[in-house]
This record gives sequence, structure tokens and C-alpha cells, in this order.
Amino acid sequence: MTNSPEPNQPERDLRRRFREMDWRVQRLEATQMPAKSIDEAFQQVYDELDELQDKSDAMRSDISAIKADLARVEGKIDIILQHLTGLGS
Repeated sequence: MTNSPEPNQPERDLRRRFREMDWRVQRLEATQMPAKSIDEAFQQVYDELDELQDKSDAMRSDISAIKADLARVEGKIDIILQHLTGLGS
């Protein structure tokens, strides 16, 4: 007597494949983000980039002001050194 596959074997295989497919679909659905969530996430990134740009602009402005102040101080130091050394007269 030969061992033939059980008559329910094809049905079991089919059910097993359906379970595997169902598991894959559930896993895929669990990893998907709704379009609204993606839009919100990108908007948050853009808002943070805008904030960083504003801070960067403010820092550039502050640095320019500091450079101008240093140039004025440097000019005053040059005048003082000229008076002390007598080279400017």
C-alpha cells in the first residue's frame, strides 16, 4: 500500500498559503502611513527648517553687527597706538 497524500492536503496547503498571505497583508498594512500623517510629518519638518532658517538669519545679523563693532574698536585701538608710539603724527 502506497502512501498517497491525504485528500485534505491540497486544502491544507491552500489554507496555509492564505494564512501566509493574510499575515503579509497585515504586516504591510501595519507599516503603511496614511497620506494625512505623511503630510503632517513633512509639514512639521518644513516648519522646523523654517525656524532654523530664521535662527540662522538672526545669527548672521548678529555676526555682522559684531564685525562692525570690532572694526570700530580696531580703529580706536589704531588711533591709541598711533598716539602712544608717535607714528601717526
